[in-house]
Amino acid sequence: MAPPTNRRPGSRDERRQAALQRRRRQATARTAAARRATRRRRRLKGAAVFAAVAVVAGTMAFLALREEDGPSLDLRAERVAGATGPLAMTATPTSYRVLYRAEAYKDSQATESTEEIRVRRPFDGRVEIREGPPPGTAGQFAGRSTYGTYANYTEGGAAQIADDAPTVALGDIRVAASIDELVGQKLFVLGDRRRALGRECQTYRTGSPLQSQKITAPTPTDYVDVCLDGAGLILEEVTVAKGEVTQRLTATSIELDAALDPTIFAIEGSRVSADHGSAVVTEVDRAVAPTPGYWALDTVPAGFTHRARSLVTAQKGPSYVDVYVRGIDLVTVRQGLRAAEPDLIDANPGRELELGSLGTAQLLLRSVGPTLITHPGTDAFVHVTGSVSPADLQAIASGLRRA
Repeated sequence: MAPPTNRRPGSRDERRQAALQRRRRQATARTAAARRATRRRRRLKGAAVFAAVAVVAGTMAFLALREEDGPSLDLRAERVAGATGPLAMTATPTSYRVLYRAEAYKDSQATESTEEIRVRRPFDGRVEIREGPPPGTAGQFAGRSTYGTYANYTEGGAAQIADDAPTVALGDIRVAASIDELVGQKLFVLGDRRRALGRECQTYRTGSPLQSQKITAPTPTDYVDVCLDGAGLILEEVTVAKGEVTQRLTATSIELDAALDPTIFAIEGSRVSADHGSAVVTEVDRAVAPTPGYWALDTVPAGFTHRARSLVTAQKGPSYVDVYVRGIDLVTVRQGLRAAEPDLIDANPGRELELGSLGTAQLLLRSVGPTLITHPGTDAFVHVTGSVSPADLQAIASGLRRA
């Protein structure tokens, strides 16, 4: 079903967050249905407690967890004795496939679903959410991304397809390059070392699930414990709200540098309208400044190629984006009038940095990589986003000059 026309157009990041929230609501609703079924069965059989019950119509596995104090707040991955210092994230897979068991809790009960993430960096991503524990059964949600295009697929198979400025692949977590900054800003708090699936992982406490893209600081009652392996991938993640576990994500299999068929990322079909968040993306000449005073790099960053310069025509107005690629990494420079500036609702407040001719910029940290935001003059914006470290992004952005 298309979103109502009176809703403010959502950015791609907003749509990703909405998809995650939809999965959570589905899991919670199914939990409530299973709980009602359990109560009916208790009345019929007179049983005091059920260890496990079947969900109505057999649509999703259901766990009736009867721990004295509810689900454990602790990660399940085993601790590594004697480990000191943070685990280095040095692996840089070009592609990967991860299968997760997702548990959504309400009170002492949980529903299980399966989440499969397949990524071919830097642009191609596919996320599928299925009913029941891995490998899952019927599909609940599917999303795909490829260069400049994003698609949601509903349970009935209908697709909502939108174009936008290119960004990292759907489902890809890119915090490895920003980890020192995240710890320095106390958005990530270093924890212990653990092991799961035969892989070591480093625990951090933060304030938001990494799949939501937003990164916030943890509080004593609201936090997320996440264990990241040497590739920066999530092995386990536990979300705690008001002192109670609400979600747990556990990797059941990981395949790095996976041989993924490119066709699984293909997106075909008509785009939704601009009112519903799509844009028209048109490639333009990279050798010519498209507008007076256009901000361009003196030279292409070392190791990168200038893949494209595109005009992005959205409901809020036109903007331009330059895309630079280096293997699995990308940097984008998006600019235009402030009326057309994308909303970054998933970004933390950030800190200020100097960018040479661009002046002062705000550094925003997200789980898809850092973004530098600046407003040169009185009526313009420039966003520099990348999967590289904040320091490297600052160095690249400092090379921007008016054409």
